Amino acid sequence: MDRVVAQGPFDLLHPGHVHYLSEAATMGEKLHVIVARDENVTHKPSPIIAGKQRVEMVEALDPVDSARLGDP
Repeated sequence: MDRVVAQGPFDLLHPGHVHYLSEAATMGEKLHVIVARDENVTHKPSPIIAGKQRVEMVEALDPVDSARLGDP
């Protein structure tokens, strides 16, 4: 079974995120998503939405098989 891993902060979920994850899902049988923790987001301002809530939102998307917070 081919597994695909996608990652990102997914703060303020928008259609671009849905497109990214939909495309990633086509590359394998299972899509696992790692949601960046607040302290690991260094390329832009800290996320507005709490990490656990971002995981819940990403996991609710059809193409996603599982989502979790990344390592600290």
